[in-house]
Amino acid sequence: MSIINPNFRITGLASGLDTEQMVKDLMAVERLPLTRLEQQRQLTEWRQEAYREFTNALRGFKEKFFDITKRTTYLLSDNAFKAFKVTSTGEDYVTATGTSTSAAGSHSIKVIQLATADKAVSNAPVSKPVTGEVTDFNLSGQSILVSLDGVTREIELSSYDDLADLIEDPVNGLQKLIDDAFGNGKIIVSESSGKLQLSTVGGASRLQLSYGTKGTKGLDSLGISNGATNRISINSTLIALKDQLSEDLIFDEDGNVSFKINNASFTFSENDTLSNVMAAINNSAEANATFKYDEVTDTFTITAKQTGAGDNIRISETSGSFLSAIGITGVTSEGVDAIAEIDGEIVTRSSNTFTVNDIEYTLRKAHVPESDGETITLEQNVDAVVDNIKTFVEEYNKLVDMFVTKLSEKYNRSYLPLSQEQKEAMSDREVELWEERAKTGLLRNDSILQKIQSDMRMALIEPVEGVSINLSSIGITSRSYQDNGKLHIDEDKLRQAIINRPDEVKDLFKQQSQTVPSYTRNLKADERNVRYKEQGLFWRLSDIIEDNISILRDDNGRKGILLEKAGMEGDTSEFNSSLSKDISSFDERISELYSKLLAKEEGYYRQFAELEKYMNQMNAQMDWLFSQLSVMK
Repeated sequence: MSIINPNFRITGLASGLDTEQMVKDLMAVERLPLTRLEQQRQLTEWRQEAYREFTNALRGFKEKFFDITKRTTYLLSDNAFKAFKVTSTGEDYVTATGTSTSAAGSHSIKVIQLATADKAVSNAPVSKPVTGEVTDFNLSGQSILVSLDGVTREIELSSYDDLADLIEDPVNGLQKLIDDAFGNGKIIVSESSGKLQLSTVGGASRLQLSYGTKGTKGLDSLGISNGATNRISINSTLIALKDQLSEDLIFDEDGNVSFKINNASFTFSENDTLSNVMAAINNSAEANATFKYDEVTDTFTITAKQTGAGDNIRISETSGSFLSAIGITGVTSEGVDAIAEIDGEIVTRSSNTFTVNDIEYTLRKAHVPESDGETITLEQNVDAVVDNIKTFVEEYNKLVDMFVTKLSEKYNRSYLPLSQEQKEAMSDREVELWEERAKTGLLRNDSILQKIQSDMRMALIEPVEGVSINLSSIGITSRSYQDNGKLHIDEDKLRQAIINRPDEVKDLFKQQSQTVPSYTRNLKADERNVRYKEQGLFWRLSDIIEDNISILRDDNGRKGILLEKAGMEGDTSEFNSSLSKDISSFDERISELYSKLLAKEEGYYRQFAELEKYMNQMNAQMDWLFSQLSVMK
């Protein structure tokens, strides 16, 4: 920060002195305390940033390995230490996964029956066919567009004697023309109650009729509206749906329909859309069912989310006739349980996914009766466990490097923070390099970081109560004191430990304290001590990290140690930490001193202004004296 008074001055005219430079030189000395304050503030801000880098690194480490939502890297589950390779001789029929308590081995399984769910299906197609009352049979030169499942053809019409001729004429009849365009047996043209009717069969679904390129008369004369279709739209309101359904949709006196599915009651107005109805049912936990429309079959289906035998779908109409209008009057197919023969024993379950003897099976297709079934083989996946531990060690060593680097960096007092004037005199790259050097050593021998580093190292060294092995005995060691606690893996030794002592390896890393099973911010010293001794290494590290980065307050109102010291962005500690308060204090002192320096600078200019004034007076007197002397001559 420089002290620059914005007032415009013209100085030194009488004295000939370079007043601006003299004031600048005087203020350079006066500014020294301000410069020191600004440098101290910048160093404090850099120190805060450095602490926050550790907070973020520790948080990332904890989230990667100790956050249950990170399934692929979560190391506090049994599965992380007892992974299995599972193979099935017929994955089309059944797949399986091992659990943390599974045992290696082979199992036979034959799928006799898959579990199914209760279903209520429309008893017939629900949409009205496309119909029209023909008003003019002289259609020569007219055309209509017919679309079938997105494929559109233009049909050229002729003149006809009557409705039968329009439908059946062997050359120009509508049935013949449509068959020629789309193939036989996809669209049926017929007469119903004296009206023209078009419907789909043979796997075809959506039929739509529109104006042809030769005008509107063709479709209008057939009595069919432009865009008419034989399928309902789920975006239609219920009042519009009334005209699209074959059966009558009745509303109660309030213009609503009401019904129940299982324990859920639903009421919809005539202005609700069918998609609203479907979403409400599908999202209802109490209904516990799915509701969908199949455009191919033109039917609705309500399916229980719970598979298996039992009364899993209960449907009743309360007011209006929504359910009956869509052809649903009750359960049309009852759910059944899954049945499988596993290792010679018949197993019945309500779901196609279930666990037997610590193996989770998923049934996919039933075997034919004469089939021998499949074989499920579980092999301990040592590679997966080794990879989990190797990944942890790699990330832990990165943390160690970070701590060692920052704690051992030397602080170079020759590289103090630059002032704005100094930055302006340097290139961007020069400023960047200078500040890199100026930031080094700010956390040298920092007591907070030293304790975290020491605590983590001791957590991995000290024995776990009730566990007879340690890291060294499974091939994980720190080679020398100069290695600063970094871990190294003897992979062969680790593999043998996982194969021969899997439960002990698991307990070494993730055994939970039975006496104090849960971490809180308010554990007493004796509780912490007991919990520490009984816990596996990963739980110890998790607790240590949480002590330092927790956003939760203890009974004394304090958050994690690093947050209390330097805060964290996005948290209240960002502005309330110890260093944040120091920075605010520097800002206040800088502001006060800046005001004083402005006043001091203004005082210097006033003094020089007085000097100019006296010099002007002296010059005037000298001019008068010289003028008198010249007269006397």
